[in-house]
Amino acid sequence: MFPLSGFYHFGIVVSDFDKSIEELSNNLGIEWASVTEFEIECEQPNGIVTADMKVVYSTTGPPHFEVIRVAPGTVWGQADQGVHHLGYWTENLQEDHKRLTDAGYVWESTYRNPDTEGPYGFTYHTLKETGIRVELVDLARKPAFDNWMAGGEFPSAMDPGGMQN
Repeated sequence: MFPLSGFYHFGIVVSDFDKSIEELSNNLGIEWASVTEFEIECEQPNGIVTADMKVVYSTTGPPHFEVIRVAPGTVWGQADQGVHHLGYWTENLQEDHKRLTDAGYVWESTYRNPDTEGPYGFTYHTLKETGIRVELVDLARKPAFDNWMAGGEFPSAMDPGGMQN
């Protein structure tokens, strides 16, 4: 359903963030963007949840490594199970979200944006047969991610253009 050219990262959810970063750095030679911590509200099938996030992307890539500290009660609620998700850029988040949902893939989470209906910034779906989780990320956010990889600030999906103020 998605061209492999859109694949740009895989995410790992971990319980010990610092040890995980150290292990990946030491064993795979990975270099990292700035670590960021923030709270976001996510819309999930069970309602609105607040996630206490700690996240970093590798500057090594693509594909990039994304390391996320476990956030109980969210799509990032279980740690240390290997690859958590595969991340793809999408040119039309709303359309691709609908296409996956209509095909029976389980929708799990998106940013909560009170000014819009439907997914915003990203959306997670679990594929039916394999159980692989896919994160679709709005391609409009790519310049902000590229800036982060180059040493800038973490790109917040809640601000226009995907950048924090």
